[in-house]
Amino acid sequence: RPRRGAAAAHTSVARERGRAASSPPSTTSRPPSDLMLETSEADWAWVPLYGGSWLCFSAIMLTRQMYKLSPGFRKRLRNTRFFEVNTAEASEAEMASVMLDAFRCYPATVSEMVEDSASAHGMVFRALMVTGGLAATGTRLGQLSAPASGGFALLLGTVHALRTFSICSVVGFSFAPSGGPDYDVSQLRDELAASPRSAKLQRGSRHLRDTVPWIGAWIDDAQLKALSDERRELLTRTAVAGMIHMVLAFLMLSVLPALELIVLLWDAHSFAPAIRACSPWALAWSALAAVRLLHIGCIAGCLNYFLFFFYSGFLNPNFASSAAFYKGFWAEFAAARMFAQLMILAAAASWFVPHYQQDGSPLLFDERPLAGRAVAVAVAAAHGASFGRFALRSAWKSLRNLEYSEAELASLLLQWRRAEGLFQSLLDAYLLSLQALQSTLTADGSRPEGLAAQLCRLLRGGSRGPPEASPSEPQRAGGQQGSRPGEAGRSGAEGGLTMLRRQLSWARQFRGALKMHDE
Repeated sequence: RPRRGAAAAHTSVARERGRAASSPPSTTSRPPSDLMLETSEADWAWVPLYGGSWLCFSAIMLTRQMYKLSPGFRKRLRNTRFFEVNTAEASEAEMASVMLDAFRCYPATVSEMVEDSASAHGMVFRALMVTGGLAATGTRLGQLSAPASGGFALLLGTVHALRTFSICSVVGFSFAPSGGPDYDVSQLRDELAASPRSAKLQRGSRHLRDTVPWIGAWIDDAQLKALSDERRELLTRTAVAGMIHMVLAFLMLSVLPALELIVLLWDAHSFAPAIRACSPWALAWSALAAVRLLHIGCIAGCLNYFLFFFYSGFLNPNFASSAAFYKGFWAEFAAARMFAQLMILAAAASWFVPHYQQDGSPLLFDERPLAGRAVAVAVAAAHGASFGRFALRSAWKSLRNLEYSEAELASLLLQWRRAEGLFQSLLDAYLLSLQALQSTLTADGSRPEGLAAQLCRLLRGGSRGPPEASPSEPQRAGGQQGSRPGEAGRSGAEGGLTMLRRQLSWARQFRGALKMHDE
């Protein structure tokens, strides 16, 4: 194939394929399997982003399920009628009321859900998010999109660098919880949302009047809540820590989707000739691009929806007891989940982008082996269908203001109850297996000693049965005096064979015990 210069790096792939068809047979007559052998670094550049994004996705999904098992959530859930309501006899209105109470068991934000890193769900979130974020930052994002030349190359390289920097905010967000030993955003929200008419008032502070004279009259007339010095310092620490937390979340949920939009538009411009020519790889890339555009729009919508309810918590003193308390949490959770899905789709879309080999010639998706193309199309289709369905569902809920009918809430209650029953059944099966294994290893009715004791003796190199009576010292001494080197070696070999037979016998017994446990 002819080499492509830097000035023609962004030419149409359809023209490149035409030029490749007219190239000498020595470079184009190779089968696709030989082309796959000459893989470059760009062929596997998607692996860190794909794996890291899946870890972040698992962290978000698993943390929400683990939080439902936390002591605080279970305590709040028991205070509702979630476990007592009889779903067979209760009306839809009653079940809907119970489900709304269960929704309010969640905190106001996802940040408050994961702020306790010492808890089980907090540990799961931090471990998986940090690992996934570090893996994703090792991706050379420039190799996953169309190349550029000249000034566009510098601009596009800056965009890719900013994408990497924004992905780093995933790691920082995991280490910047919204609450700690000496600060708490929820306390700040409660302090600011408290009704001024029910709080003790004091004259405005003169510090601001002295430093900013033009605002002195307003400060003299202002009536502030009477807070102690400790509470004022707490609010200051919380405001600073909360601002850092918000900046990291903004980089992850706002800046990164905007940068993805820029890269997506550039790729669409570069691949436009191939898309108009209905190239198979270009059509597959276009389908994923449409799902990615849907995610970018839905992330922006859910984030704005969350910010509305977040600031409502600071301004509305009755927000915590209102029916809209759970809506902000759901919107932020949906945005965080779609962020991970967007990164997975970005890695999957690179499978269909032409990769440039070491000699400068592009390797098109159509030239790869049929089995690899089939797997890539199947996996990408599964991602697009599943993630696109969730994005459409999130957009529809946002347009409906997250309002559920009584029938929908009753159906959700039945789903939660079935999930709770499945969880309890799995927990019972796990405890039963542990109990059976423990009884097998500690007590064996056919032998005076347990199998665990036999295994311990085996590891120590001891004998199976009770120790035999040892000969007297004179007999032992006489036997040692009368023995020859050959007889000693023969007796040592026989002792080794005896020990080997015992070990094999104990291994068969242990395998039989495990088989009985499995049955």
